[in-house]
Amino acid sequence: MKVFEIIKQSDDFKYFANAKDVPHSILLSSKDEQYAFDMAKLLAIQILDGKVEEDSEIFKKVMAFSHPDVRYYPSKNQLLVADSEEIVSESFVKPVFSKSKIFIIKNIDNSMESAQNKLLKTLEEPSKDVYLILTSQNPALVLPTIKSRCVKRDLAKLNDQQIEHVLNRDNPLAVKLADGGLGKAIILSQKPDLDEIFALAFDIMTKMNSSKQILTYSKRLQKFTKDFQLIVECMEFILEDLLKLKVSKKIRFEMFEEELKKASESYSIKALIKINEKINKQQKEVFYNVNQLIAMENLLLNILEVKYICK
Repeated sequence: MKVFEIIKQSDDFKYFANAKDVPHSILLSSKDEQYAFDMAKLLAIQILDGKVEEDSEIFKKVMAFSHPDVRYYPSKNQLLVADSEEIVSESFVKPVFSKSKIFIIKNIDNSMESAQNKLLKTLEEPSKDVYLILTSQNPALVLPTIKSRCVKRDLAKLNDQQIEHVLNRDNPLAVKLADGGLGKAIILSQKPDLDEIFALAFDIMTKMNSSKQILTYSKRLQKFTKDFQLIVECMEFILEDLLKLKVSKKIRFEMFEEELKKASESYSIKALIKINEKINKQQKEVFYNVNQLIAMENLLLNILEVKYICK
């Protein structure tokens, strides 16, 4: 099954597609930025064509980023004031081939406050033929004044079966780690060392019981210096399963249930909760520290400390 087919069948897409009047200012929120961006493109097709059909010219042009009446921003990594000024200016220019002109702004939450402010009047009073579709990974970083001018929609996560249909391959680890994110699942499924990365996180959370082991894990971590964020995410998911086993809930990594059950015996519920707090607190330090390896080693030491204190 193709991505656009899953999006078309979603309640989120139908919410807008079946509306009597599609809102002129829309904010789509999802941790899966690619899925939100694909949703924005399909909504653009729906607005321009009244339907989404793979063999239509409008579909082909929008998906190929070649439709003259659909503009994409930001021009670089984040929306700049210059981008916003261009959007405002272009919103007064009539569409070329269609009745409508659409501006898709990806990751508005990653833009400067000044750039967001420049869009306020256009979002509040767009021309009758202008639509603005914004996406966001973290709505908390979007200005309240932006959110108040848009129809907001928090996109639902996909289930494992939907993601498996798109991947069209047997990659259960990528599916489980994607946490309902289709774009993330696709990226992870193409990662050749995913099994090894997960195995490292799994060993840390299930086998580490002495500070003497830190050196061993440090050496293994050095191989994946660009993947520390993924390793920490894996640790969080494994920790979540260890906690679920304590209260007899269904776990994410069912394929490792026996190993996780055995490992959970070495943790108290209090320890698991406190370790989760430690990981959440130190994530920024791990991701933004100049020496990320030292930050990771400190995190491992903190896990051991909590595990020992909260026996």
